Amino acid sequence: SSGKTTLFRILARELEPDAGKIVIAGKDLASIPPRELRASVMCRIFQDYLLIPFLSSLDNLLLAAEIATGRSDKEDKKRALELLDRVGLIEHAYRNVDLLSGGEQQRVAIARALMGSARILLADEPTGALDRDNTEHIALLLADLAHEEGLIVIAGTHDSQFAAHADAIVRISGHQLILES
Repeated sequence: SSGKTTLFRILARELEPDAGKIVIAGKDLASIPPRELRASVMCRIFQDYLLIPFLSSLDNLLLAAEIATGRSDKEDKKRALELLDRVGLIEHAYRNVDLLSGGEQQRVAIARALMGSARILLADEPTGALDRDNTEHIALLLADLAHEEGLIVIAGTHDSQFAAHADAIVRISGHQLILES
């Protein structure tokens, strides 16, 4: 084990670092309240999507907004529909997510993660359960989001096809971070 999952868990504040601190935009990560962290600093997508299967794509996004911010309103619905359009799933907005393909579910999960105003997206093996075509589609989508919306995408992967789309690659070896490009 290299420490990739541990790093992601520390960044998501599921674990505390053994020493030192993590500073984002001049603020100690440990000092940011969890709700504020999820709503406006850091969002997360998971390899296994973690969508609520009996809800529509739109309702999964709206629920995420309500959990992150404690509210849901017309602006949230407008943002959710814009995000579903951005990830190419506007035609599935009212369709239950358990009826979608794996690639479509992962795109719903990406849109859900972006419901807040977070500028950092954590993605731990975001294409691990997808075929090659969907891996390419998700990699391009995340690269586009990073470049067009100024989003920082921190993705953990063993997939060289996915990693080829990164602006920089940091490898974890012997529990050390090594910048490659």
